[in-house]
Amino acid sequence: MFETLQPAPADKILALIGLYRADTRPGKVDLGVGVYKDRDGRTPVMRAVREAEKRLLAGQD
Repeated sequence: MFETLQPAPADKILALIGLYRADTRPGKVDLGVGVYKDRDGRTPVMRAVREAEKRLLAGQD
């Protein structure tokens, strides 16, 4: 029954995760799927997100 099945192609997202882990540059930032984290494991709030939040809050007055 399974002898005609072909292997599935490699998952591109998982390949990117492997490349990220293999990269030894100290300034790298994980921008893969999921939560963004810096090299210390913290989730930074990006400048654009902080600015958008300010604009949204200012517009609620």
